[in-house]
Amino acid sequence: MNVELIGNFVGLTLAHTGFIGSGQNGELMVPYLILQSGAKREVQNFEAATQQEAIELAHKAIEEQQDSVDAWSYAQEGVVELEDGTKQDVYLIKAWSNELAQPVQLYQRCQSSPFKLIGNIQILNFEEAGFSMEDADTFMNALNNGILSHKSANENWESWFE
Repeated sequence: MNVELIGNFVGLTLAHTGFIGSGQNGELMVPYLILQSGAKREVQNFEAATQQEAIELAHKAIEEQQDSVDAWSYAQEGVVELEDGTKQDVYLIKAWSNELAQPVQLYQRCQSSPFKLIGNIQILNFEEAGFSMEDADTFMNALNNGILSHKSANENWESWFE
């Protein structure tokens, strides 16, 4: 399995999501999908009357296109419940390649106004997706390199954290 490729793709998606979120001024981010075939990448945005409709359109696009691409990543805004019962805004990211048993799912806590990213990214299903714990350092290094590869986000990355 190419752990570096998947980690890099996730990092790029996280950086792009932060870049979008930093310019939203409290508005919800439009869910988007990045499709990769060979060296070619395509971004698809899913605007709709409601966030739920946009999410459904994105999931339908993933189902329709997964068999024709090498990898995809998807990002949307969401909410998680923390251990203390409070709700926290997050960016939800899913990424898949044909080497994974299932899409890897992650979230990054965030605050929309004023914009900031909170804490470290949380991976929800690392081993279930097909990684081993021996892959963790390689994956995180590749994720960080993916963040660095997004020039606009990389310039502001550290300032976005509380």
